[in-house]
Amino acid sequence: MKDQGLGQIFSVDFLVGVVVVLFIMTTVQVYHSRVTEDIRQEEKMVFHESLSSRTDTLLLFEGMPENWNDENIEILGFSTGKPNELNGTKLLEYFAMEDTKAENLLGFHGREFHLVFRDDQGDIMSRDGVDFIRGEQGWNGSSDIYTVERKISVEGSGQGSMRLVVW
Repeated sequence: MKDQGLGQIFSVDFLVGVVVVLFIMTTVQVYHSRVTEDIRQEEKMVFHESLSSRTDTLLLFEGMPENWNDENIEILGFSTGKPNELNGTKLLEYFAMEDTKAENLLGFHGREFHLVFRDDQGDIMSRDGVDFIRGEQGWNGSSDIYTVERKISVEGSGQGSMRLVVW
């Protein structure tokens, strides 16, 4: 009869099985990481395109109703009806609005933003003592920062730029 000694703890079959399982787990993890990153990049691209579209709407659309004010506004738009020419009265109305209402009209729920209109010299545009700036500048250190800048003209005030930062 054979000697009934202790069996081998790590047989070749066991070691091969462990190596195969680890290889499969590593491959699945790498694939999962790549898919996750691709989805994240796609989400960023879609949000940036949405942000660009939203700023185009602000600049090219008069809003609803066409001659809106703080009391009757349904959809935000600053245009005079001419491409990239903005209605100074609408800008004044918007920047004089209560913060929550103004933020809701932009539609960036759950995100922080900074919107500013500057003249050609880089100074913040204003009218009747109201500066055309809204939101905080606290995006430093944020991971997902989206910026859209457009050249504009405000009726009666000349050329400038609109900059919107969302994070």
